[in-house]
Amino acid sequence: MKAITAVGVSVVALALPASVGAQPSIELRPSVALLRQSVSILVTGLRARSLEVELSGATTGQGRALGWRPLVSVDGGWRGTLPTPALLGFYPVALRLGPGTTEFTDERWLLRVVEPGTLTRPSFATPEDVARWWVRTVSGHARLVALERWPLPAFDRRDRRLHRLLVVAYSLRGHPAVRDRLGMFLTAVRDGYRGRWRLLEATVQP
Repeated sequence: MKAITAVGVSVVALALPASVGAQPSIELRPSVALLRQSVSILVTGLRARSLEVELSGATTGQGRALGWRPLVSVDGGWRGTLPTPALLGFYPVALRLGPGTTEFTDERWLLRVVEPGTLTRPSFATPEDVARWWVRTVSGHARLVALERWPLPAFDRRDRRLHRLLVVAYSLRGHPAVRDRLGMFLTAVRDGYRGRWRLLEATVQP
């Protein structure tokens, strides 16, 4: 697969069966989106009678899967709008030719739904390193007391290979007493299945 990335646009060639024609290209506008921002998709170079798209792991606020969405054939391509996830995260994009057909995706093809500045944060080899950085730097040079991984809630269907939830306990500078300790849940996100980890968000509840 060959990928070309520009500001706000992602174009990716996917491996589909020979029966659908040459390698199609897929364009997202934008390829990095804000929460609740509309994202359009254009698929070209594909010979098919129908085409559907899904954001794997994307859900409503109640945890209901957003599911597959049909694309419309326009001027030799397939156009549509991606479903809008309720949660920040990195979502693999999948295609299929219709209900009951094989799903096609690529591990390097992701829609990134993030807050401004997320992708410029430091990246690390492990989610735990992300948590240590947050306590050391973001929380005001605090001291880490405890750190462990926490299971994602049942309503959260985001890809576990790309998202990790951790909980930390820490003490602020000058407040070492146990009664003064604070806690935070941190979600680390991985930029691809072989990528590095960075902070996605920090919340007081998982």
